[in-house]
Amino acid sequence: MSKPPKKVTTVRCACGSVEVEARGEPIMTTACYCDDCQEGARRIEALPDARPVLSPDGGTEYVLYRKDRVRCEKGAELLRPHKLQEKSVSHRVVATCCNTAMFLGFDRGPHWVSVYRARLQQPAPPVEARVQTKFKSASVTLPTDVPSYPSYPLGFMLKLVGAQVAMWLGR
Repeated sequence: MSKPPKKVTTVRCACGSVEVEARGEPIMTTACYCDDCQEGARRIEALPDARPVLSPDGGTEYVLYRKDRVRCEKGAELLRPHKLQEKSVSHRVVATCCNTAMFLGFDRGPHWVSVYRARLQQPAPPVEARVQTKFKSASVTLPTDVPSYPSYPLGFMLKLVGAQVAMWLGR
């Protein structure tokens, strides 16, 4: 049996009524520019008193954690999923107390949770890559501080597979 991860990261809504804990190291930190992330961010930002979700360049910054290492510790009854389409398997979870975007989850399938980077209470890890940049606005010039990819790069996919294998092995 493996030891539980020591690192605990707190994810908190703007008013502090909802707290989620992420245990262990993140899988990766990314900025996504896909149409769904842009539309989801716009819809959340349109809610009353909502906090910004999109970065100035149109990306949505996420810290990806294994699903088995993320849990709500306070205010679970205030969390509500927002779907772009009724049949979509993904949903953006918002704290209804202050309309703060908390994380992107999935009804089935993926083994990770994408936490909105701005919600981390500890210093957030830096963005490691920009993905799905083929969907960014043509007027946006991305900085060159980290790699940018028009889709999902092999390294990104390998990190996700590695996290899933570690889950299966109980590590």
